[in-house]
Amino acid sequence: MHITKAKDEIEVITIFAKNGPKPYAIKWGGKKYIVEKINLRYEKRTGNGKLVYFSVTSEDNYFKLVFDTNDLKWYLEEAYHE
Repeated sequence: MHITKAKDEIEVITIFAKNGPKPYAIKWGGKKYIVEKINLRYEKRTGNGKLVYFSVTSEDNYFKLVFDTNDLKWYLEEAYHE
């Protein structure tokens, strides 16, 4: 298993629910990953917005994602992947 730590902007198909954004699928490194499970979700205030952190699972891969409400972009912070 490989560990990647970065602050890469990524494409995420997002579901906007009552309780906030939820990642549905991730496009990273030329591959698409369907989010099978959200393991953890927490928020941090930043400026006028917040950062919403997610730990998600896709097959045997684990990702730490961040949604920045200031610029409405998704970032990959960590990936544990094959």
